[in-house]
Amino acid sequence: MDTGIVQAVARYAEEVMGSEGFRYVSVVVANCKMLALELEVQQDEGSSFTIDTDALTVAGYLHDISTIAHGFQNHQEKSAEMAVEFLRERDVSDEDVQKVEQAILTHLTVASPDGEDTQITEGKILYDADKLGRLSGLAVVTSLIEFGARYPNRAVTGDVLAAILRHVEERFIELYQSLHTPPAQEMARTKFSNTLAFLDGVIEHLSDATPV
Repeated sequence: MDTGIVQAVARYAEEVMGSEGFRYVSVVVANCKMLALELEVQQDEGSSFTIDTDALTVAGYLHDISTIAHGFQNHQEKSAEMAVEFLRERDVSDEDVQKVEQAILTHLTVASPDGEDTQITEGKILYDADKLGRLSGLAVVTSLIEFGARYPNRAVTGDVLAAILRHVEERFIELYQSLHTPPAQEMARTKFSNTLAFLDGVIEHLSDATPV
């Protein structure tokens, strides 16, 4: 894919999503590139799959492009539609457009629990890149802020806070287990372990907490 197309996509993403949204997708794109590099190093010589880094990068910039106007409900479908329209207007080849479209459409698909589906795709790499930032302590803070916004008048006792944190912990475990690629699991392992240790420690000391 032409370098100018990738640059045009980045500008388009920034225009549509604004500085905050663009900052987030830029982190996802950086994660995509790191994972792709690690996977290329680890690939067997006889592997039939080649990672299309340009298509992956474009998908990374555009995977949430519809959320500003349309929200997150089924956003992969609308984002894929917007991406296809943008790329076709710039005469990107059908093959490249299809790769980007498929990556966006499948970027919410979790890893198979039986571990049988081991074929790497751009969509799986994008899923992992998107989730890596959510396996850190910052995500705990975000979860608590969201709870406060949803229930502004509810007193938060020690028991309530412990229940919230247990739910966050369960979600963290599910998220970590949903990662597709070994490089993503390795990159997330330290942050994931530290966050779980923090949550366990806080929950353990909340039984005597007073309302805040």
